[in-house]
Amino acid sequence: MTTAINKRAVSPQQKQLRRRQILDAAKQTLEEHGYDKVVLSQLAQQLDLSKPALYRYFANKESLFMALYIEEAQQLLSAIERLSKQALRPRVLAETIAAQPTFCYLSAILHTVLEKQQNLEQATQFKRELKTMAEQLCSLFLHWSPQLNQQQALNKVMFLYQAVIGCWHTSHPSATMQQVMNNDEFALLRLNFVDSLSLMLVKLIVD
Repeated sequence: MTTAINKRAVSPQQKQLRRRQILDAAKQTLEEHGYDKVVLSQLAQQLDLSKPALYRYFANKESLFMALYIEEAQQLLSAIERLSKQALRPRVLAETIAAQPTFCYLSAILHTVLEKQQNLEQATQFKRELKTMAEQLCSLFLHWSPQLNQQQALNKVMFLYQAVIGCWHTSHPSATMQQVMNNDEFALLRLNFVDSLSLMLVKLIVD
């Protein structure tokens, strides 16, 4: 449970703590109820904040979850970096990515939902942060496959990103469709995220 902040944040440390608690509360609500059910006024109430106070940290719901997305992406990058001490194996990489479900979820709605409400300055800064992480991941692929050139490694990074989005969508149907898919009649149509992503990553590594 998130601890509420009961006084105005003044010092940089207090402001950092408040920002952290907002992000943690947003992540918890996202995981429990999904993006559409996250309401900023309710989030502020949960933290004993006024809505204007919350807006001092995040201009809108999209900005809040884009900030969370950057954090989740950084955590995933760190986890993938730890894999660099061993040979790249599709299943291990897929399981590492699946261990960051918030990243996968937000990746799946990034282009269709989160990026639609940003101004030019916010959008540029966001893309710069993603570009930096893509370059770091590109270096890892060059480590695993020294025969690649920079563009080929970047192509693999982008393929990986698109594979995560596609596999997440197809393996996480809507609640109604999930009920249908639970019927044995449609068992052959069920998709598992790790299994699907592993198959895609075999192609990524071989090509």
